[in-house]
Amino acid sequence: MYHPRRGERQERSVRRPERRGYIDAALLVFTALFWVAALIFVALMALYSITGAVGTASSLATGISLSLVAVSSGAITWTEFRKNPADDAERGEWTNKALFYGLVCVISFFVAFLYLPAVYFAP
Repeated sequence: MYHPRRGERQERSVRRPERRGYIDAALLVFTALFWVAALIFVALMALYSITGAVGTASSLATGISLSLVAVSSGAITWTEFRKNPADDAERGEWTNKALFYGLVCVISFFVAFLYLPAVYFAP
């Protein structure tokens, strides 16, 4: 933790309530986008397992929903890290929300990294 020496001026961060409102509104949008995209992705995976047929449009929809899951969970993780500054956290603790969305972001990013080129280069 930072302790200023005597005679030195301590700088304080200025919190802007209007900026905080935009971040909270964006967090709600990203959370809704995440859960809708995750639901679509799981429904398409269930459809594939039931029918056994994969069409071009459904493969593209799966790739888009997987990309949306990766991007939105990454944005949610970033906002959670911004809410919990390193000075306030002991031993680099993660919040439960940041841990969940961070793991989902990493896993979905790697799956999308393997899946999207296969969809793009498929005949």
